[in-house]
Amino acid sequence: MTTLPANDAALVRHGLAHLIHHTRKQIESLTKALAHLPVADDLQLKGTLLKTYASQIDGRHHFVELPDYQHPGHQLSIQLDIKKSIMENAEDYFKRYRKSKRGRATVQANLTKAEAELQQQLTTQANFDPTDAQQVATLKAKLIDAGAIHTQVLHSSKAPEPAHPRRFYTHDHVLVEVGKNSHQNDHLTMTARKDYYWMHAGGEIPGSHVVIHSTHPSERTLHEAAVLTAYYSKGRQLKRVPVDVLTVGQMHKPKGAKAGLVTFSGPAKTLTVAPDANLVTELREQETTNDTH
Repeated sequence: MTTLPANDAALVRHGLAHLIHHTRKQIESLTKALAHLPVADDLQLKGTLLKTYASQIDGRHHFVELPDYQHPGHQLSIQLDIKKSIMENAEDYFKRYRKSKRGRATVQANLTKAEAELQQQLTTQANFDPTDAQQVATLKAKLIDAGAIHTQVLHSSKAPEPAHPRRFYTHDHVLVEVGKNSHQNDHLTMTARKDYYWMHAGGEIPGSHVVIHSTHPSERTLHEAAVLTAYYSKGRQLKRVPVDVLTVGQMHKPKGAKAGLVTFSGPAKTLTVAPDANLVTELREQETTNDTH
C-alpha cells in the first residue's frame, strides 16, 4: 500500500482552489476585454460609407455626416483625420475593422478555452479523493507543473530576488528588460528613457512591464519583445496573447496608485503573438554572449 504524505492532500486541495481562482480571474479579464473592444461592424460601416460617398465630399473635414443605409432616414457622424483624404480615412476604418475583428476572435477563442478549462478544473475538484494516494500524487505533479503548487527552496525560506529585471537581447542586439514584480515594474517604467518602447499584455491580462531599449526598434525586435511580454504574463498558457505597445513617455503613475499600476495617454499599437518558451530561452542565452563583449 502506498504511504501518503500527511500534507500532500491539503496541498492538492489548495492548488486546485488556486488554479480555479486564477482561471475565474482570467475569464473575468477576457470578458472585460471583449466588452471594451470596438464593434467591428461599426468600423466597417463607416469605411464603406466614406468610400461610397468619397466623390461627393469636398475639402478636408474633422467629421462628416452620411446617410446610414442600415437605418433609413438617419445620418451617421464619422470622425476624420483632417490630414488624410476621404479614401485614406476609409482605408483607416477598414484597417481598424480588420484589427478589431482579429482581436475579438483571439480574445473569444481564449475565453472559450478558459471556460472549458474551468469546467474541467471544477470536475477534478469535485471528484478529488484525498485518500487515493495515486490520485493525490498525480494531481500534485500536474499542479506543480501548472505553477499552482510551489516547491520549497532548500536551506532558505525565500529565494533572493535578483537586483535587476530579467534581461534579454533580441536578434537585432537590442536589450529588453522585463520586470519581476509590481515594485520592479514601477521602477523599470518610471526610470526608463521616455523615448524607449514599452509593452504590457493587453486585454487586462496581468503581467510584467517590459521596456525595449530602443527609440526605433525593428519589426523583428518588436515581435520578439512582444513574445517575452506574453510569456511573462498570466496569458502564458494561452495560444495567442494581445500585447499593447507604447512609448515610456506615454506612461503615468497616478498619485497613490498601488505598485505596478500605471495609466497611459495617446494611441497604442497592439500585437498579437504566441508565448514561445523556446524563443525566451534563446534570447536569454544571447544575454551572456552580448555581455562578454
